[in-house]
Amino acid sequence: MTEHQLITKLHNQEKFKTKLTKKYTTFLSQYPEIFSDLVSGSNFDFALYNSIEEYDARSPLDIFNVYRNGQGIEIKPGRATDADLELALSVTAVEKLIQTKSKTDYAQLLGSFYNEPDENKGWIDFMLNKRTQLLIDMGYGRFAQTAGILEDDDDIYSI
Repeated sequence: MTEHQLITKLHNQEKFKTKLTKKYTTFLSQYPEIFSDLVSGSNFDFALYNSIEEYDARSPLDIFNVYRNGQGIEIKPGRATDADLELALSVTAVEKLIQTKSKTDYAQLLGSFYNEPDENKGWIDFMLNKRTQLLIDMGYGRFAQTAGILEDDDDIYSI
């Protein structure tokens, strides 16, 4: 299945706590190709935070998960049962990410928030729940390379 044939299922959108989360999940549902590098069965949490302090306290404003199935993606409110990782994002970063128009633009902006985090301009962070090599094999490494988080294959082993 090519990235342009991916199908999105957006579940229970009324259960999201904020309008921004609804906008972000709607955005992601319109661009399922963002997740095309991930293997079927990949599942991860997106947690939105108002501040670094809330992130340090693990107190997200809202959280949802994205599951990569054989046909595309499913977006559901709440944490995944067995998430591969958590992608923590500042509200400011999300507001900017939903303005992008392509997988590459989205990935590059996401990478800039990781490589050059700023409390006022936006930031992201990852909390890995599985071994790094397993995550790379699941396709997260290709996405990280597109985002500029990993420069090349040698960076994979320096994580």
